[in-house]
Amino acid sequence: MAKQKPDTFINPKGHPRDRILVHENPNLPSEGLFVSLNGYSFQIPLGVPIDIPRPVRLMLDTRIQTEARTVFRGGDKIDVISRDIPRVPYVLLMKDVPEGLPLDAETPEPRSDAP
Repeated sequence: MAKQKPDTFINPKGHPRDRILVHENPNLPSEGLFVSLNGYSFQIPLGVPIDIPRPVRLMLDTRIQTEARTVFRGGDKIDVISRDIPRVPYVLLMKDVPEGLPLDAETPEPRSDAP
């Protein structure tokens, strides 16, 4: 199977897959997260490991939200502090998941005969 250039996403085939776990979050729908990239849809469950193409995972990294917090400094002095946080909090469990590896499998051990 021919590999696609890493900066293009024509279809999910040919891209390395990454295993992630999206954290449950009150800002995300309980039925999971629906994302679409170039016409290909993915339903990502919350709290369950899933293998997705790397461009889809990288797209999740671009989803940020700004959180603002008001800090009272005394008297009439008030500061508003803002920061960017991920809109879709997830953990990267494994990069370059081998094809056919079950979701409940541990990270493969490196082979001793590998160069």
